Amino acid sequence: MPEVSGPSSGETGEPSPAEPTPGASSEPSSEPSASSPDTSSAATSSGGTSPGAGPDDPTPPHGTPAATQVPAWDPGPGAGPPQTPPPTPPQAPPPAPGYGGPGPGYGGPGYGGPPAGTPPGAFGMPPRAPRPGIVPLRPLGLGEVIDGAMGYIRAHPRVVLGTSAVVAVVTQLVQLVLTLVLGASTPPPGTSPDLATLTAVVGGSAVTQLVTAIVTLVAVGVLTGILMVTISRAVLGAPVDAGEVWRAARPRVPGVIGLSLLVGLIVAGILLVGAVPGLLLLLVDGTLGGVVIALGVIAAVVVAVWVGVSLSLATPAYVLEGVGIGEALRRSWFLVRGRFWPVLGTQVVGTIIVLAVTAAFSFVLALVGVVASVGAGGGLGASPTASPAVLVIGAIVGIIASTVTQPFQAGITGLLYVDQRMRREGFDIELQRASSGGS
Repeated sequence: MPEVSGPSSGETGEPSPAEPTPGASSEPSSEPSASSPDTSSAATSSGGTSPGAGPDDPTPPHGTPAATQVPAWDPGPGAGPPQTPPPTPPQAPPPAPGYGGPGPGYGGPGYGGPPAGTPPGAFGMPPRAPRPGIVPLRPLGLGEVIDGAMGYIRAHPRVVLGTSAVVAVVTQLVQLVLTLVLGASTPPPGTSPDLATLTAVVGGSAVTQLVTAIVTLVAVGVLTGILMVTISRAVLGAPVDAGEVWRAARPRVPGVIGLSLLVGLIVAGILLVGAVPGLLLLLVDGTLGGVVIALGVIAAVVVAVWVGVSLSLATPAYVLEGVGIGEALRRSWFLVRGRFWPVLGTQVVGTIIVLAVTAAFSFVLALVGVVASVGAGGGLGASPTASPAVLVIGAIVGIIASTVTQPFQAGITGLLYVDQRMRREGFDIELQRASSGGS
């Protein structure tokens, strides 16, 4: 339907505004004269309200050009009385060059910065990641991984240190008993043992190492399962109950033991493959065989480190994702791929810290052994390992060191797993949703 325009001034008989006189301003007045009737309801000559006029503004009188129209009385550019340009608003002076500090008002609304009290995330500012637990829910740095590995121990000392102490006591106690029982046939220093005594010593030592390794493998598997579940709760700031943690970790303990044994066999097999060619060449040429053994072992160590680091996140993946052993190995390889050096560097730093703590406790053990040897009248040159008291003290020191270092190492591994998932899979979004109680 065509639009109907309003009546013009000629049709309504309304008087037109007075013509501008010489010397008067070239800009027509926007206010109607006293003799003009109210034209708020009248339309312009083009029909409709003029551009730029609001709903409450009066319609300019006839003859006042709209903002986009050329005035009818304008003969062209350069003619007519001079027009005064509108005043230029004052502008802020430009900042002084250099790297000095900002002037007063920097960061306020007039300088482009966000006003005071602006919430994070506004004006392009990155929002701060939430931290409901031991680490912020975003990709982690080296210091945050180290701090988180210590933080979950401080947050849940009874569950973490209590479980670690039980495992350390069982392991050290088994080793101590086997050493005292099977090591009783060790000949005294300075004597030449016969073949039977030497066989008994070697056999006893082998049995002690084998049984201790089996007990340690089982105990560490139980501890690792419990600690991984604890770390997953500590990241979200959730309460940790010992019974609940054990019920969650218990079905995964046998798989953790098998997974640890499998990774150890893979690494040992790589080292053995590297040494076999040199061992075979020893039968032909001793010098060439020795060189090949050295080169093969070096290459095998490099490959073993690469494979070991790539599979180092399999345990937390197995415990926390509920997958099988093969899938846990594949998941670890996927998470570490492309991030080998940061993962290796973090593990090296954690290992250095563990070695420093262990060395401190070993120094205490050596000092106690020397004091016990001197007190027993053996002198400084006597071997302190022959005393049962020194073995007991060594077991106590080992319990204390293992109680502290094993949870720390597990914390490094668990937080590396969380960090790699946040980097590669956006796991931090899921953790933020879980921490806020969202579905």
